[in-house]
Amino acid sequence: MTPRFAALFPLLLLAACQALPPAGKSAALAEPIASEARLPAAATRFTVDPAASEIRLLVYRTGPLARFGHNHVVTGPVSGEIRAGESAAKSGFWLDVKVASLNVDQASARREEGKEFAAEVSPQARRGTRANMLGEAVLDAQRYPEIRIVSVALSGPRWNPTVVARTTLHGVTRDLRFPAAVIEDGRRLTVVASFTIRQSDFGITPFVTLGGGLRVRDAIDIRIRIVARRESGKGAS
Repeated sequence: MTPRFAALFPLLLLAACQALPPAGKSAALAEPIASEARLPAAATRFTVDPAASEIRLLVYRTGPLARFGHNHVVTGPVSGEIRAGESAAKSGFWLDVKVASLNVDQASARREEGKEFAAEVSPQARRGTRANMLGEAVLDAQRYPEIRIVSVALSGPRWNPTVVARTTLHGVTRDLRFPAAVIEDGRRLTVVASFTIRQSDFGITPFVTLGGGLRVRDAIDIRIRIVARRESGKGAS
């Protein structure tokens, strides 16, 4: 791991210890929560720093010809806002990821993810994978340029809440339930979360090539690291 992720690894373990949902199971709920997405107006406002915040997708190959492909690490900056109340239940957030900002298989990110991602990926292969990912058959970035995540409900302790977030991806909106870990240090708020989704949860058919012999696994592991800074002056709380 790079220093910024290594320093937050204990937080990831803390978030994962809630096991909501069990490891390997999609965080998408079968039915949406009967509540509106919300951003508590009275809570203290923190603005997400896109330069320090990242969404990371771990994409795995499968199929009888999987040895001819690679697992992939997709990364991108995150913008948005967090409203931190006196309890998790009085807090909320919105996050935004521009699909066109997503990068594929940066060398540093692959090194951080260990042996499953140790194989070297050529620049040509990275470009081809990114083009496939952004194209009509997968994320369709031209039609669906943003991924939006908005809180619906937070519960549990403020430092280790269970989050229900309304997530729009590829034009499909689903409620996700997952644990997070939070550290507030002066004017800075750091949040990490780790969970799994299925591409099919959002109407995406996993990419297939070589006559079906090489496929992308439906389940994708998601890691989010948010650094947000408290606003000062008018409207800061």
